[in-house]
Amino acid sequence: MNNKFISIEGFGEIKALRSKKNNEKNNISTSRKLVRFLKRIPTEVSRDAKVIRKKWRDITWSTLTPAKFFRGIRKFHIKGSYFESMRTPKGIALMLAPVAAAILLVLTVCFWTCNDSPLTVNVGGQYIATIDNEKVLTQASAQMHSALSDTDTNEQTTVPVMQIGLPTLGDTKTSSVTDVYEKLVDCNEAVVANAGGLYVDGVFYGATEDTDALSLALTKVLDDAKARYDETTTTTFENDVKVETGVYAASVMMDAHELVDSAKQNFSIRLETDLTVEYEKLYTTIYEYDETQLDTYTKVKQAGENGTQRIFYRLVYIDGMLADSIVQSTTVTKEPVDQILVVGTKESYSATGDFMWPVPYTRNVTSPYEHRWGTFHWGIDISWNGIYGQDIVASDSGTVTWAGWDNSGYGNYVIIDHGNGFQTMYAHCCDVYVSIGDKVTKGDAIAGVGNTGYSFGDHLHFEIIKNGEKVDPELYVQAESYIDG
Repeated sequence: MNNKFISIEGFGEIKALRSKKNNEKNNISTSRKLVRFLKRIPTEVSRDAKVIRKKWRDITWSTLTPAKFFRGIRKFHIKGSYFESMRTPKGIALMLAPVAAAILLVLTVCFWTCNDSPLTVNVGGQYIATIDNEKVLTQASAQMHSALSDTDTNEQTTVPVMQIGLPTLGDTKTSSVTDVYEKLVDCNEAVVANAGGLYVDGVFYGATEDTDALSLALTKVLDDAKARYDETTTTTFENDVKVETGVYAASVMMDAHELVDSAKQNFSIRLETDLTVEYEKLYTTIYEYDETQLDTYTKVKQAGENGTQRIFYRLVYIDGMLADSIVQSTTVTKEPVDQILVVGTKESYSATGDFMWPVPYTRNVTSPYEHRWGTFHWGIDISWNGIYGQDIVASDSGTVTWAGWDNSGYGNYVIIDHGNGFQTMYAHCCDVYVSIGDKVTKGDAIAGVGNTGYSFGDHLHFEIIKNGEKVDPELYVQAESYIDG
């Protein structure tokens, strides 16, 4: 067997190597030590638990006494265990001491926080109340600050210095939150209780101690707005104007009238008043129909007469501008008389069978229905000085079957079919007012007297045709005079 020897130099190297490892082990950072410690806890606890369970099974429970219990604990001899210190009564006491201290601390805190022993409240060194606990004072103080926060003032309100102490012996009567609140207000010279604050649409304008005077000043504003109206007139604030009684800072106190004047320009006033107006009540027209008359026929059978009525209004003004008018009632003071009107129902373009003279301007005939110049004149010529352009009217109602110019010699002419076997013709017109297919009524203007076509002067050539045969117009219309044309 070959023996190997290490030289002195080699032994020095090995020693130096071990020393280096030990130095590296000692130079481990705190964080790494903590990680190693945490990793060891499960292993150590598991090992200790196994030993404890094994030792525990060896205990005879029927004969267990405190002395045996502590002797058993000492027999564990768990070397390096977290429970090693519990092998002696002193070790057990040292282990339980922190737990007992923690329990004592918890009980102390609970005792002082849950204790409702009465306390006294002193303001400026003067006793004002006895309370059950600090919550009463906290709520009362918060109530006062809440009341002051609505006054919309930038000035800081002075709060008196308060002290809390234990009550004197036998002093057991305590005050409520409301009682403490009222006493705090009384002790604070910077605030005023039971004052009236004026708010307009939620905006605070100030406060006054004379709330009655404030109410009277607001009422006067409304009364002044209706001074020019009668007793039926009412006025109210259209916007939200209200007085709230409470605690306010002394710095916002002012005279009631001064307070109203400062806010008056922001008031919106609603005024309601009655108005009576007389109106005419119009009569009603009642129609009676006559089938024998044309639809252009009207006749007043009974004249209508208007009545009178009285209407009662409720007028609403907002800041002087009319916003609404409501009819309250209507009373008729005089009944109207109905008008009765008779109207024809017969179509106006239906022939009547009764012809009218076709030229209202004149009834002078310059050439009758007769033989003339070797031919027969199939109508009558109507003329007079200044007749040019005068209206020619339909001799009876009917439908226009021709309107215009052709080469027949008649120039511009109109033919009307009256629907009862008769036709009428109006020739030599300067202008034509109707068109083919038009419905005309007896007396309607259809053309103007002219001198077109085969004509020797301004005149109307008028013909009547009965069942296709031309007849003497003077059998149906009557002239007044005859002038040799």
